[in-house]
Amino acid sequence: MVSYAGLLYAAFGFYNQNYLHWIQSPWFSNYSDRIAILAFGIIRIATERDAYTRKRLAFLVGAVTLLWLVLPLWFGITFFNHHLFGTPWFFIYLLIVFLFGRRADCSWNCPCAGLRDTVGEPFRDRTIKGPLAFGLQNLKWLALASALPILWVLLFNPNASWGSDYARAFWTVHLNLFFASLLIIPLTGSRNYCRYLCPWGALYGLIGRVGFFRIAADRDLCIPCNLCESACDMGVPLRQLIKERGEIKLADCVGCGRCVQACPRGALRLEDGRVREWRLRRSWAITGAGKTTRK
Repeated sequence: MVSYAGLLYAAFGFYNQNYLHWIQSPWFSNYSDRIAILAFGIIRIATERDAYTRKRLAFLVGAVTLLWLVLPLWFGITFFNHHLFGTPWFFIYLLIVFLFGRRADCSWNCPCAGLRDTVGEPFRDRTIKGPLAFGLQNLKWLALASALPILWVLLFNPNASWGSDYARAFWTVHLNLFFASLLIIPLTGSRNYCRYLCPWGALYGLIGRVGFFRIAADRDLCIPCNLCESACDMGVPLRQLIKERGEIKLADCVGCGRCVQACPRGALRLEDGRVREWRLRRSWAITGAGKTTRK
């Protein structure tokens, strides 16, 4: 009940500032979700038992508090909002996602995910799973397609008169969808917007597919315990991917690492492709030369 009250508080702040205008205070504004993340995040960090998840949450809450609350509210600095299509930081962040995967945003520095990983934590077990639910996650590609006209105008036709109007409409629609989705989290699980409607998640997932990050899997160690799938908030059919591909690398994976920590056999591991390539080359140098080659 307390967590759902936190979700209602975050949603009310948005609707109050933009539509209702009942209370004139930053406590009940577009910053309400970040305030909720900080408050519930402190509790989540203190009570989280898994060491990796605790560190991830600490970074997530710290990044959201600094970049999305302190800098814009007290100093008016909004440069680090990578959700604004066409800004310098937006394109810098695309490179960051290429290097580190979708986790660079969706698990480590996103207020949307931060709200769901802290305030929405008690509802993770409500995540709808199965082939149909996973198939419906393709709806996010329609959300991404709706953002493409903004990029087209910014990159190729910046003087288009309809560009700014379309961008405002796009933001209005998706902000309302996001905050409305908070109200049904107890029915759908915490990552409902991330799974089905987030255009940024779709874009970052697309770039992450060709980037360096993946979750490597050992088919021989995998057993049918389904603990990894139970831990996944995105409803990814992990065991099927392990058997078929030997890795988890798809647009839906947010790189949170919950599946890795849940595996009792150590069949999964977070892996950076650059490190993997270095190990392969080093192994080749050792076996090819007959001795270890230092570089």
